[in-house]
Amino acid sequence: RGRLLPGVAPSAVRSAAAACACAHARMADDASASVAVVKASAAEEESSHTGPSDGDYIVLWGSYTQIFGVVLNSGTITNNRFGNFHHDDLIGRPWGSKVRSRKGGAWLAMLRPSPEMLTQSLVHRTQIIYHADISLLLTLLDAQPGKIICEAGTGSGSVSSSFARALRPGGKLFTFEFHAERQKQAQADFERYGLTDMIVSQHGDVCMNGFGQELDDSVDGIFLDLPMPWLAIPHADRCLVEGGRIVTFSPCIEQIDKTAVELRRDGRYCDVRMFETLAVNWGVKGDAPPKKRRAVAAPGSGDGSAEATPADQSGWLSYQMPMRSHTGYLLVARRAPLDEVAAAAELATVAADTAAAPSA
Repeated sequence: RGRLLPGVAPSAVRSAAAACACAHARMADDASASVAVVKASAAEEESSHTGPSDGDYIVLWGSYTQIFGVVLNSGTITNNRFGNFHHDDLIGRPWGSKVRSRKGGAWLAMLRPSPEMLTQSLVHRTQIIYHADISLLLTLLDAQPGKIICEAGTGSGSVSSSFARALRPGGKLFTFEFHAERQKQAQADFERYGLTDMIVSQHGDVCMNGFGQELDDSVDGIFLDLPMPWLAIPHADRCLVEGGRIVTFSPCIEQIDKTAVELRRDGRYCDVRMFETLAVNWGVKGDAPPKKRRAVAAPGSGDGSAEATPADQSGWLSYQMPMRSHTGYLLVARRAPLDEVAAAAELATVAADTAAAPSA
């Protein structure tokens, strides 16, 4: 203590001490997040035995294409092609139960409203993103408990519910929607799903006004689902932390081209990459029972005896299911550290001066 090693500058010692302090703070945050995850898992396991209560949102699953979202209200009846389902018969039933109409008929599975189920049962106010792309963009943004993520282009809320699960507990999603009426409908959906503790829904145009001063230098990742995402990149510079990532979803390659040019400008972002995800779902079903074939007389038999032909044996068939996906491109980039940005700007200045200098 009080002595420095030969050749070690005091500034280096202070930098190392600051780095150690940040590392200890990060470890403490990770430990707190782990404890919160364990508590949340225990609470979820306990609720799985009690089932939904009056006012809860549930999903009734009938088939791959027949999925219904319902808010339970005592005394209410939900009518669909499978029958009439009294909510009083559903309240308190364990999750995963097979429920039937009081008049009998086909059954529906009562499921917990997971993000996957919400994506397949929500009302399409806009074209939505499905989990073939959602799973990849969550990985690219490194979405995990405790992080802060911004989303521009709430739409129908398909991606927002997956973000809420990935960031719970300790994290927060700030989602922005340009269309005022769609933002109100999305906010009502988040209240219905019970996600208002994780999602802050706001009406605003991030391409013109940005994400707000309260988020400056505090956002770990940004997801842009906008017609012109390159206009929001300068505003993302203010709120995205060093090393934070930004992901855009665009259906046209021309949008990707303009966004990539903006991301590479002045060296502000690095590791710019593009992905396309295609998912094909396959189902397996039992083969139809073999048809009965008439007995055929054996050729050359004088006694008229008949020889039965063997019937095809039943088995299993695999078939391709409809692809529920919106084809598009995911563009990802990482916010470069400030020293790298300064170095890139200096190189650009030197290159410009060299080009402007008169030749000898």
